Amino acid sequence: MAQAIFAAEAKMRGISAQAISAGLYDFEGVLAAREARLACDRHDTPMSKFVSTYFRNVDFSNAVRVFVMTEDHVGLQQKETSVPAERISLLGKLDPQRRGDEIDDPMGKESAEFDRCYERLRDCIRHYLNTTRELVNFS
Repeated sequence: MAQAIFAAEAKMRGISAQAISAGLYDFEGVLAAREARLACDRHDTPMSKFVSTYFRNVDFSNAVRVFVMTEDHVGLQQKETSVPAERISLLGKLDPQRRGDEIDDPMGKESAEFDRCYERLRDCIRHYLNTTRELVNFS
């Protein structure tokens, strides 16, 4: 959902930065969760990427920012990728409503949880795009 939200929000702002979504477990090629696709549909957010990508199969060499959902993900990114630590951030720290630094994964939960997660991801991504100077070269 985060990739779809970022792409839609960036497009509305005229930012051509690319967003890549990758999971920490190897589900390469598996369809995105049905509830995630439905949540994006309910919020009129196109989800162009329907299959999972394993983070170890991603080239992070040009990454401006890597957002993760939990502290465990921060450590794993630092250990397993060449991304400098200062470019890895908890997306939840950008939450304008301050609902906590970590964002819970709604996998296996009801559609309402996916909607809540969608809304939180959207709030954090909007806040990032509204406040960052990292993407000035991408407009």
